[in-house]
Amino acid sequence: MVDPLSLEAITTAVTAAAGSVGTEAGRQAWGSLADLARRAFGRGDRDAADDAAAPAVPLPLEPDSERQNQALAALLYGRAFQDEVFAAEYRRWEEQSRAVTVSTDHSTVVNNVSGNARVRNLYQGRDITVNPR
Repeated sequence: MVDPLSLEAITTAVTAAAGSVGTEAGRQAWGSLADLARRAFGRGDRDAADDAAAPAVPLPLEPDSERQNQALAALLYGRAFQDEVFAAEYRRWEEQSRAVTVSTDHSTVVNNVSGNARVRNLYQGRDITVNPR
């Protein structure tokens, strides 16, 4: 079992959320993740004094950017590693969003055997692993 707070698991969850923004549930999952990130890194409600002290660096919150998804996952992982309260908040988000995110692989497979093909064994499908004997 993969630790839900490992970099791999967080990257997978962020990527799944980003890939599901085409659905209403996916947009809500991504939005709640973005809100969590903003709160964690002080980009949410801030006082005017904080704004004057140092300009905020934008968070990587563009769901269509694989690079930004990886950067966001790394930021979340680092924060969860250092902050138990945030780690608990992230776990709650991950559990709630797991049911609404969908696979980010939108590929299709088309297999054609035609003409005078002589086939002894034919496997058609997707993600097939064959172990030779």
